[in-house]
Amino acid sequence: VVPSTAAAPAPARPPAGAASLPAAWAGATVAPAVSAAPYVPTRKLPKNSGLGRRIVYQRAEPQHVWIVNVLGKVIRDFPVTGRRDWPLAGRYSVFSKSPWSTSTVYDVDWRYMVRFAHGRTASIGFHSIPTRNGVPIQSVGSLGQALGLGGCVRSAAANAAYIYRWAGIGTKVIVL
Repeated sequence: VVPSTAAAPAPARPPAGAASLPAAWAGATVAPAVSAAPYVPTRKLPKNSGLGRRIVYQRAEPQHVWIVNVLGKVIRDFPVTGRRDWPLAGRYSVFSKSPWSTSTVYDVDWRYMVRFAHGRTASIGFHSIPTRNGVPIQSVGSLGQALGLGGCVRSAAANAAYIYRWAGIGTKVIVL
């Protein structure tokens, strides 16, 4: 316990060579961080796309995904590539994730697999654009077009990584 008559400790000095603060700032407190502006989606979330925390995937072109928080607010959205007819429209749940995956059928591999549906021969999920021998099989600029073969939903690597981090097992996925 420090007696109330004890002198306050001397303020820390900046390291040698560092610029000093103006005298008017002496003893100033750090201002609270200013909150960022709310996220503005690039496309409007479709009506009848569910409630609460979820991922919404639109198969109609331009194909698109919305990440929706527990309050029903879109926190991220982006173009994707999948198939027009698969998986079927409906409600799904994330059941498995892996940082790397591969397909011997198509001789490709990809990152950030988030599985939410069962296909005819393999699981269907969100992931980055696949590569064959290290070369992407499509460009980021072609996302939004229904070019998919197996049923998975491809996105730019940063968006695939976002889904991978954000979606836990059991996260709702709405396919429209």
